[in-house]
Amino acid sequence: MLQTTPRTVHVIGGGIAGLTAAWRLQQQGVTVRVFEREGQAGGRMRTITQDGFRIELGASILAINYTGMLQLIEELGISSQYGPSSSVCGFLRHGRVHHLRTDSTLDFLRSPLIGPRSKITLARVLPDLVRHRKRLDWDTMDQNTHLDRLSATQYAQRHLTREIHDQLCEPLFGGGIVLGDPAHLTAADMLFYGAKFLVPHFNTPHGVGLLTQTLADRLPTTCNATVTAVRTAGHGTTVSWTHHGRPQPDEHADATIVALPAPQVPDILPQLSADDAAYLSSIPYSRGLGISFGLSHPPEETSPNVFISRAAQPEIAGIELHHNKIPGRVDVGQALITVYPRKDFTDQWWDKDNDAIAERILHITSAILPGIRSAVLTTYVNRRDPALVVRPPGGYAALRAFNTRRRTADPRIQLAGDYFGPSSTYGALRSGEHAATQTLHHLANTVAASE
Repeated sequence: MLQTTPRTVHVIGGGIAGLTAAWRLQQQGVTVRVFEREGQAGGRMRTITQDGFRIELGASILAINYTGMLQLIEELGISSQYGPSSSVCGFLRHGRVHHLRTDSTLDFLRSPLIGPRSKITLARVLPDLVRHRKRLDWDTMDQNTHLDRLSATQYAQRHLTREIHDQLCEPLFGGGIVLGDPAHLTAADMLFYGAKFLVPHFNTPHGVGLLTQTLADRLPTTCNATVTAVRTAGHGTTVSWTHHGRPQPDEHADATIVALPAPQVPDILPQLSADDAAYLSSIPYSRGLGISFGLSHPPEETSPNVFISRAAQPEIAGIELHHNKIPGRVDVGQALITVYPRKDFTDQWWDKDNDAIAERILHITSAILPGIRSAVLTTYVNRRDPALVVRPPGGYAALRAFNTRRRTADPRIQLAGDYFGPSSTYGALRSGEHAATQTLHHLANTVAASE
């Protein structure tokens, strides 16, 4: 803990990265203040309530290998509100949903979803994954070279079978997880997601926003605060900002952590180097549409997730059935589903009326989950822009160069976000913890220098 004059740190962005950074700093006696542009903190890990249904605005799947997140949940005293979530995934093929447990190799071996040749092929690539497993971890992805040379589609074409690509890779690692195109996603991320997400899950009846809301409630958080510039000044930093659109006096602190999506960072950091600004601006994010339907009764499907191949349905990539995740997620007898369109649909329909989008998606989904049309009680169309990083081949070489430059950058301004690795809530959380650690180190050095 810092034992001298209290230090102040500003955190820009009230998503999981920024809130985690602020929490870690506050634990060490640092005075923090979080600036959040939206009316509620949480970012892309936020839950809202509409007509009694708790609807996710972003992340919705939590894996048990999110060990740091589980530790944070325990620290906050809310672990009793979480529990195991169903690990069953459904894959739609030829009008039938095939059920596989993500933590069961036996399910894959027995399933008719893919044929014997594809199963043998998967077994043959396992040694390659084992060989590179140390570079398929949260903090080592920028060390990838071999696995970063191909897109997910190219890797599947070279090392797998067309069936594996069409039935597993495309619906899982393109459309379903990052809401993008696997032809534009580095194979390194595809293999990472396979290693990290195909495990047992946990969740909470209250929605994943429980964590971010709990953090925001225990931190000095100013919402509806738009930061227009962060600059180094004197021995610290200065934040220029508006509140509800009205300019406010500049705020001064000893350091600032900027926890925003990558393309937004250069807009508020005029002192950022040209190389860093160009890199952050170039990181591609997907846009996401999520259409949620609160239902008076559940459809027959029992899995919490159904992934859909392009051949089976060209417009939607997946359906989440939240009521199948954990008991108490919806009121007894009701159901909540969220449908995720593919990139093509999202691009075509993005600016259209919510009612038109919902009607089209309901029409498509009714063919997969019969009977839902008459059960709809409420509808919510959620637009996420940016949604998730769709890192292209070669993206980790660029990240490694960026990380190297950041080691010699001004320590008064630290960065955090989901772009320091494969896009995920846990990756963002870890980047927030790293930014807090670097900030504490800087503050300790300035104290030592002044003594």
